[in-house]
Amino acid sequence: MAAPGKVGLSVSLITLLLLSVLLAACGEATPTPARPTVTTPGNTTVVQPVTLRWSYWGSDAEVQVNKRIAAQFESLNPNIKIEHVFVPFEQYFDKVKNEWNGSKAPDIMFLSTIPNYAASGILENLQPYLDRDKNNFDLNDFYPNLLNTFKYKGALYGLPRDNDTKVIYYNKRLFLDSGVPFPKQNWTWKDLREAALKLTKSDPGGNIMQYGLAFELKTWWRLWVYQNGGELFNEFSAPNPPSKLLLNSPEAAEAIQFWADLINVDKVTPRASEMQTSDMLNNLFTKGKVAMVFGGHGKVKIFDEVQNLDWDIVGLPGQKKRVNNAGGAGYTISAFSPNKEAAWTFVRYLEGLQGQALYVGTGLIVAARRSVREDSLFLRRQNYNAQVFIDEAELGRVNPQYIGAPEVDKIMDDALAPVFEGKQKAADVLAQLPNQVEPVLKKAGSGP
Repeated sequence: MAAPGKVGLSVSLITLLLLSVLLAACGEATPTPARPTVTTPGNTTVVQPVTLRWSYWGSDAEVQVNKRIAAQFESLNPNIKIEHVFVPFEQYFDKVKNEWNGSKAPDIMFLSTIPNYAASGILENLQPYLDRDKNNFDLNDFYPNLLNTFKYKGALYGLPRDNDTKVIYYNKRLFLDSGVPFPKQNWTWKDLREAALKLTKSDPGGNIMQYGLAFELKTWWRLWVYQNGGELFNEFSAPNPPSKLLLNSPEAAEAIQFWADLINVDKVTPRASEMQTSDMLNNLFTKGKVAMVFGGHGKVKIFDEVQNLDWDIVGLPGQKKRVNNAGGAGYTISAFSPNKEAAWTFVRYLEGLQGQALYVGTGLIVAARRSVREDSLFLRRQNYNAQVFIDEAELGRVNPQYIGAPEVDKIMDDALAPVFEGKQKAADVLAQLPNQVEPVLKKAGSGP
């Protein structure tokens, strides 16, 4: 069981122990305090305080972590203040598309699908900053497959914060009470379904009081398609988009229908409307309403602070093959920022060994950097089987990165919503989906 109050201590532990080892081992310098400057008409350079706007999404726990890390940065850089711009995930990318493409854009943005935004011209090319600071910022310490998702035309337009590996969290007490063995690595969809059926409990009136499973509906259905041997697109060369959608296949239809049937036929999960956000899933799990929940490392800190919640994790169940996610969001600088040097100082701190170690110390992320993630302190401080995240990362497959990806993702998610609601069959929806998606891909590939 995760012990309350552990997180604050772990931040200090990571800061004092991990940094001293890693900074020396990698030869990476702690970022020096920035001195934002302006040039007067007389060409005299003077120091000027700067306020940077930093946008992100995340749970309440993640917001608090970000505030603590920003405060630490401000203590090291007294001329730079951080203004937090929190937007829920469900509205975040609408903001990026409709508001943050000019002077209203935050200086630093937490983003994914980087090629799409880099192609639109809203992101600063970070390659010149990285080339200039290469002796004090080791790009080789980042996992290459993660870095590649932040490239556009060979240049880096952002840096990954973490690897968004997915696992299944499970409530050990609910398993024990139901007489169900704990799930083991290399389990299957069949194993998951059988466990979920046994873990779902109803009252005498037939009302379900405890569900076996809850999982996120949007985006992550592609993992099930891959695991069943299906594909999303034909081969393509990013950042150019693919030309064909390959979801109209028996493998894809079977995969999506299996997970939809867990909701609407087996009824071992809440309704689709109750699994729309990660916060909804967190609430169900922490209140003991579900025995298993799908999610990434961000749930660790949330579950870690709940008293009497005895939990552990296991890798994703497999089908024809085992596949997980490789990639995650990271930090970018707006091309419209008036304070790019100061913004780079903050990004360099967030993505440096010190910032990454602080994030890991809270239990919030699986770091994007080898030295932080694989250090024994990362595993030693955990009260659950943290090795699962590292093992599952080896199964990671990068989400398709191309111009137009956010629009295509929305079309596919919206089209599949009725399947998860039990209103349509997956095969019927997927048969029509190429007609909706391929014109958008063609338009994206033709440029402005």
